[in-house]
Parts: sequence; structure tokens; C-alpha cells
Amino acid sequence: MVYTAGSLLPDGLLKSMITSGVIDGVGAVMGFTPLILIMFSMLVFLEDLGYMARVSYMVDRVFRSFGLHGMSIMPFIMSGGLPGGCAVPGVMTCRTLRSPKERIATILTAPFMICGAKTTAYLMLVRAFYPDNATTVMFCLVLVSWVLALCFGRLLRWTALKGESTPFVMELPPYRIPTLHGVAIHTWDRVWEYVKKAGTVILALSILMWALMTFPQLPAERVAAFESQRIEVAEQSTAWSGTAEEKEVRVAEALAKISYDEGEEALMYSYAGRLSEAISPVTDVAGFPWQANIAFIGAFAAKEVFVSTMSTAYSLGEEDPEEALPLSKKIAADKAWTTPVIWSVFIFLMVYVPCMVTVAVIARETNWKWATFSVFGSLTFGYTLSVIIYQVGNLLV
Repeated sequence: MVYTAGSLLPDGLLKSMITSGVIDGVGAVMGFTPLILIMFSMLVFLEDLGYMARVSYMVDRVFRSFGLHGMSIMPFIMSGGLPGGCAVPGVMTCRTLRSPKERIATILTAPFMICGAKTTAYLMLVRAFYPDNATTVMFCLVLVSWVLALCFGRLLRWTALKGESTPFVMELPPYRIPTLHGVAIHTWDRVWEYVKKAGTVILALSILMWALMTFPQLPAERVAAFESQRIEVAEQSTAWSGTAEEKEVRVAEALAKISYDEGEEALMYSYAGRLSEAISPVTDVAGFPWQANIAFIGAFAAKEVFVSTMSTAYSLGEEDPEEALPLSKKIAADKAWTTPVIWSVFIFLMVYVPCMVTVAVIARETNWKWATFSVFGSLTFGYTLSVIIYQVGNLLV
């Protein structure tokens, strides 16, 4: 699709917006729809079976030791405890908790789960760095999200939300065999919300992030300098030794390097690049690449924007869409992503700042004091963990 649009449209800002902003941005999110469909269908099956209520009873003793309630399991699962959920219904499910303190603690920790939006980002990153062990790494990330949520809940119950745990009282529903029609309808409702979000909110944010990464454009003298480098390569190539095919390959490699340098300088000169550079003294301590800085900022609106922003950042400046590599391969080829950096980004993405819609729901379910705490508390917690992972990882590697 990128190649088709690129061949039909003339070079310029419109072509860049369509290929890099819309197709690369929204397309990167839409590409994960089949996987999201599978995960939603599995979750819906367990819900319709009547098994989820029994899970609450089984985990009550474990959750009680972390200051939570057995019924906290449902908000966790709805939020993405089984990857593919959403924190918005997860937070709303906390209404079933009778204790105000346990309810608030659950509301503040449920967004740590790997929701459908985070799942797309993790699938992209895991595919890039751990293609041979993708399933194992994803399973480990899910376990880590549970551990961090429970530990943060325990920390809250020791400090801001002190109080005794309430006993578990619940009527268990009977088991029932889910119908194919029921599972299909409930799964479609959730997948359609995902697709609709990609076609509206994500589309708008992808175009916005493209604009921030495109304007202002490089000054004319810098563009002329890169053009001079291209002319110099063409002139020098006549004196190179080797066959015509070998010269052609060397010229293509040299021109590609110049285009990459020009694209990177243009990104750093843009508004998004300047913002990334402004916060880099803080994020460098955690090892975040500058592309991740921009993606994290955009992902505050919706976590799916992390994928679309990374796709746009790594696609801007490409001259030939037909030869463009998949996003995962582009990221894997970036030497800035060392093992400590990878896991620093993994953990920060998992913990930091719920999306705007979730924050609004938290404010509605509690008040703006706790909604504000959910932003700055999780941001501080995630940043602290990322700094520790990056700094200790560099000492060990």
C-alpha cells in the first residue's frame, strides 16, 4: 500500500503525510488486528463460561497479602491481565469492590496490565528483538505486569491507603457452555472498538505526530549541503575501481547514508525532535532512544500511538517506499537499542501514565486528586524502575 500510494502521489508534503503519517502510522496499528481478535475471543470465552468468578475466590488469599481483594482480579483481567483488555472497563469494574481503599488501590494499579493498546507495542518490540523467543518474552512481560501491579498495590496499602482487608463474600454463578454466536458478538464488539479507535483517534494523532516530526523543515542551506554531498558522490564514483554493477551498489549505499543522515537531522530539527532533545537530560538516565521519547509523549493520549509514532519516526526520510524495511527490522537494526535499553523501555511502557481516557474515567470513579496521582505516581514509579534497570544493566553487560 505504501508503494502504491508513493508511486501515485507526487513528491512533497502530501505524499509524506499519506505514506509516513497515515499508512505507516495507522497501518502499523491495524496490522495487529488479527492477533487482537484471537486474544479477545479467548477472554470472552472464559467470561461466558463463568470461570472468571471462580478465579476471584482462588486468588483472594494471594491478593489479600498485597492489601487487595480477591475481586480485584476481575479489574486486572479486564484491564489486560490476559493481554488484550482495556483499562477503561477495568477501572469501571472496580465498582464491585465494597472497601473504598481497596477499590482505589485496584483502580490505580489496574492500568499496569498489558491492555490491547500496549499489546501492539510489545508485539512490535518483541518481534524486533526476540523473534526466536517471542512467546516466552511476552509471557514474562505479562507476569512482570502482575508483579508490579501487586507490589505497587502493597505500597499504596502501606502508605496512602492504610486499612484492614475486607472478607471475601460472593455468590458463584453456575458454569454454562458459551455459544458460538455469543462469543462472536462479544468479540466483534471489542474488536470493532479497537478498529474504530484506529480509524479516528489514532488517525488524528498519527497526522498530528507526523506534523510535529516534519515541521519546521530544514533550512535551505542544510538541504543544499546534503545535495552537494550527493553530487560529490556522483562525481567521485567515476574514478572508483570495479565493475559497473559494483560501482552502482556503492553509489546506492553512499546515497542511502546521506538520505538517512538528512532524515535524522530533519527529525531532530522538527518540533518533536526539539521536545525530545529538551527532555533528553532526564530520559538519557533511563537510556530511552530519542524516537522512544517522542513515542512516549504521543502515547499519553492513546497507547496505540506508540506504534504509529515509532513507525513514522523510522519511515520519514525514506526515498523508496518499495525498499523500506518492516518497522520491527528497522528498530532491530538501530544500535541504540541495547539490552538494558530494551528492558528499560519495556518496563516504562508498562507502568507510566494511563492514557487520557483512563485518567478521565479514574477521575469520574474517584476524584481528580486520585486521577492526578495516577499520572504522576505511575510516572515516577515507572521512571525509577527504568533508571534502575538501565543503570544496573549497563554495569552488568
